[in-house]
Amino acid sequence: MKQNTRVSYFELGASLYMPCTHPKLATVLQQGTAQARSMVFCCEDAVTEDELPSALANLRHSLKYLTPSCAVRRFIRPRNAEVLAEILAMPGIEHIDGFVLPKADLGSLHGYKKILLRQNSIFSIMPTLETVQVLDSVALPKIRSLLDDFTLPIVCLRIGGNDLLNLMGLKRLPGLIAYDTPLRMIIDQLILAFRPFGYNLSAPVFDFIDDEQTLSQELERDISYGFYAKTAIHPKQVSLIERHYSHYTAQHQQHAAAVIDTHAAAVFLMDGEMMEKSCHANWAQRTLQLAHNRTKNPAHLIHNQNNGTHLK
Repeated sequence: MKQNTRVSYFELGASLYMPCTHPKLATVLQQGTAQARSMVFCCEDAVTEDELPSALANLRHSLKYLTPSCAVRRFIRPRNAEVLAEILAMPGIEHIDGFVLPKADLGSLHGYKKILLRQNSIFSIMPTLETVQVLDSVALPKIRSLLDDFTLPIVCLRIGGNDLLNLMGLKRLPGLIAYDTPLRMIIDQLILAFRPFGYNLSAPVFDFIDDEQTLSQELERDISYGFYAKTAIHPKQVSLIERHYSHYTAQHQQHAAAVIDTHAAAVFLMDGEMMEKSCHANWAQRTLQLAHNRTKNPAHLIHNQNNGTHLK
């Protein structure tokens, strides 16, 4: 197996999800789709228990044709640790970038870690925070401590918005952004528990495919929270998400560069904004990393836009 290089959080952009039952799985695994910078091929919530055997068979067949020459970062989301072990044994698995680990908490992470460390290859991982422990502020530092002990590269922590709402018996209603729901308090808590300690997070899914206005409002709030990656469930969402990230970097790249300029004053005025080298340095570095990765791998270079969709 090859030794996988670390995937940068700032490469992810809109992560398009596709179920492993999809009839065009082999093509999309090989070529990517919908201008997506990253894709997640799902054997969990997008697949029923009855469909799991056929999903795994489809994945096994599709991996046979996989090569490393793909501009899209490719991840697989297993159903659980046992399914992860089965997937890791499939020929061709060495060509993917990593795994999205569902229901990551104090119980499941031990199982995932044990199975992943059996391999000679290093995959990047993205644990998903979506169990009842995420609602417990006491549990979050314990989860962070467990993640600190992982030797595998952690690209980011994904926020499982729908699962978290489901724990409260809720579903997002039309016209509402995530920050209009109890998810806002959970998101605040997750940022406080993880980002100061070096963990990036991705923004949760937006459920409504045809409501671009509300999705745009949510993306503006996502970016204000420092989320530079977001789950997408349909190709139509990908281009809108990517446009918002491009617009953000175009607006703020010059400001960020000015902050980290070694010759800049400690405090200075720029376009009516007060900029401070000490207070804005981390924001500036993150903004420039996002801008760099978007220039290095522009999404418009990926032309296969009609290979499939996924509704979670």
